[in-house]
Amino acid sequence: MQNATLHIKVKPEIAKGLKLLSKKRETSVGELIRQAVFSCYQLELLGLNQIQQQAIAAFQGRYISLGKLAEEMGMNVLDIRTWLEEHDIVQNNSFQESDIENA
Repeated sequence: MQNATLHIKVKPEIAKGLKLLSKKRETSVGELIRQAVFSCYQLELLGLNQIQQQAIAAFQGRYISLGKLAEEMGMNVLDIRTWLEEHDIVQNNSFQESDIENA
């Protein structure tokens, strides 16, 4: 995958805050910006309609179940799990990896 370069202008106090935060998190300012853009616009960039975006937000906030999300997205539960994984959307699993070994 090839990356694109964008240049942005921010107020000096924002730049200073980002530099401090990047040091605290041991990452670059560029990575902070990439994370912010991804988290803010991820669902819109996927081309989802408003209802689908709201359903995913409700799922991420644990207001609706995976089954209800699947229904809103027009998928079955197995397909929605795969879709969420493919699009780097956290699934809020209530089990731990060690549970899989014991299943």
